[in-house]
Amino acid sequence: MKEKILKSLNKFKLNLDGKTVLTEAASGNYAVTPVIAAKSGATVFGLFKESKFGTYDEVLKQIFDLAKELNIRDSIFIIKSYNEIDLSKIDILTNTGFNRPINKIIIDRLSPNCVIPLMWEPWEFRPDELDIDYCAKKGIKVYGTNESDNRLKTMNFIGYIVLYFLLRERRSPYSTSVLILGNKHFSIPIVKILEQNNYTVNYLNKYEKEIVLADYDSIVFAEHLNNQLLLGDNGFVKPKDLNIKHLIIHIAGNINSEKLNCKIIPDKPAKFGYMSFTTDFIDSMALIDLHTAGLKVGEGMLKAKQNGLLNKEFKDFIENNYPALAFENEKYW
Repeated sequence: MKEKILKSLNKFKLNLDGKTVLTEAASGNYAVTPVIAAKSGATVFGLFKESKFGTYDEVLKQIFDLAKELNIRDSIFIIKSYNEIDLSKIDILTNTGFNRPINKIIIDRLSPNCVIPLMWEPWEFRPDELDIDYCAKKGIKVYGTNESDNRLKTMNFIGYIVLYFLLRERRSPYSTSVLILGNKHFSIPIVKILEQNNYTVNYLNKYEKEIVLADYDSIVFAEHLNNQLLLGDNGFVKPKDLNIKHLIIHIAGNINSEKLNCKIIPDKPAKFGYMSFTTDFIDSMALIDLHTAGLKVGEGMLKAKQNGLLNKEFKDFIENNYPALAFENEKYW
């Protein structure tokens, strides 16, 4: 973790000297976010919440053990409530797990000079997690992270996840054909990685015409936008049309995995709008780079605000000089 963080910081040249960052205090790979921010020079507050992923003591140990390795232990403070700090002093608030939802009550306590970088692209936005319209009203900028940035390539990791499971199940390019059902943001990188490894792949993002499932023995669901039922008695793919030879790999998408007589990975797929496997499943570097890039977007937004940029000038500056993506609606620029 230490070496990966240093590599990512060097890659993105993240500099948050003198800034105050509020992020989450989480476990596992997600323990890196406050550490990345602190190593870049920021004073960091990490919000802890009780969850199935780790106890308070476990989270503290993971974060502070890593922080000590990087000599920034004194720059990180773990809190259990927003009431423990003055939110008006926060420069960057990350839209990560425990910080959500960021609602009017929280936004009213933030300074208009605060910025909120999203650790994903704007098309992945879920309105229940952040009141972006109220942010715009208060002058708080919200930008996404460009996951196709040459230094990032986040979506490629989804392709490697699929490749990993195919090979784990002894399905090489010489013995299997793959059907991918999903939106282009997820599916095209999967196609890219599989084709680079000589797999025969077909990809669909419209679920209208019938398909011949006998032509495929591995089916990947990677749909994050369309809520249509893709697998189920009334779905695009029906369980009765599958047999024991089929392998189902679920990344995302609305599916009903009951009545299957074939193997599905994982056993309990995530509900629609969430991923069964996030990119860091295959390599923590995916998350480290993504969150470093997201904090870099925050750095850029603060610079644009400091320079007095507005609207399209703000958007052009942040997108041309940082790994950022704006929302399509101009009112958020």
